[in-house]
Amino acid sequence: MSIVTLADAKLHLRVEGDDENALIQSLLNAAENLAAQFMGRSIYADAGALATARAGMPSALAAATTAYVNAVNAADALGSDVEVEIALAAADLDYQKAQTSARMTHAGVVINDLIKAAVLLTVGALFADREAAEPPKAAQHLLQPHKLYG
Repeated sequence: MSIVTLADAKLHLRVEGDDENALIQSLLNAAENLAAQFMGRSIYADAGALATARAGMPSALAAATTAYVNAVNAADALGSDVEVEIALAAADLDYQKAQTSARMTHAGVVINDLIKAAVLLTVGALFADREAAEPPKAAQHLLQPHKLYG
């Protein structure tokens, strides 16, 4: 994903040298994903990237629907009720993930200074505390104007 550059993250963290690049890039990816999940919308580098993602959404949803129908049909052919139940639950989960991805893409947002600052704050929190599970409160406040509810 990496909408915020590694160089920006290293500058924010005041890290010099390249020894921790892989770790910082991993934390940066996680911070961007946390920001997107918190807002309920995907983050894009520019309007063109958002438009491209939105244009691909109908075919992705159609493929997910086809995969869901095929999985349901395959589940019906299984022998035991337990296998059928497990296969149907897996098909439902995969289809829900595709729908969530489509919603987040449709509601996507182009990165701006608030989102970038929130991502950098989250990278800093993850760098300092490897067990953080959500954006820090300051980052949440920065992301709040872009958060979708419902």
